[in-house]
Amino acid sequence: MIAASCSKSNAFIANAKRTTILVALLAFALAPLVMAQVTYSAHAKAIGMHLKCMCRGCDMTVTLCSHPGGAFSGPCTVPEIGAQASLRQIDELLNKGMSDQQVIDAFVAKYGAVVYVEPPKKGFGLVAWIMPFFYFFAGLALVVFVVRKMRSRQIAAAPAAPGVPRDILERARAQAARETED
Repeated sequence: MIAASCSKSNAFIANAKRTTILVALLAFALAPLVMAQVTYSAHAKAIGMHLKCMCRGCDMTVTLCSHPGGAFSGPCTVPEIGAQASLRQIDELLNKGMSDQQVIDAFVAKYGAVVYVEPPKKGFGLVAWIMPFFYFFAGLALVVFVVRKMRSRQIAAAPAAPGVPRDILERARAQAARETED
């Protein structure tokens, strides 16, 4: 009986060891997935839509940068400049009481104007907003000019009505008809 109880306790200990090892392996396997699901505030994500991820691997916004096609699908993990670091920094700046514009200005001060996803609608950035309209209207004016020029050439190149009297024209037609009959 004692031997039976010893074998049961040994089996229990062996099962406990296996269970402990399984739980530890599962924890290590799931740790990266849990760490990847770090959540950031909706306010930080909204501000991140106006800023470019500085990982230099893409031209996506901080909120959407995920390096599609890579081994990792989630916010970019490039240290100090990736999407995760930027979102964390945005949250920290918001927790300090900074406004949205102050947070964006802090990123511009750190990385320069290249951090903007779209150029600002003031100063030199206004040129980027105006130039497409300028090019559209300049192109439209060029097309109108070229079409008018082509039309005027066609009108000038059109043959004038023959100034030959009608009776001479009739004699020439009759002669051409006689010569072609034979």
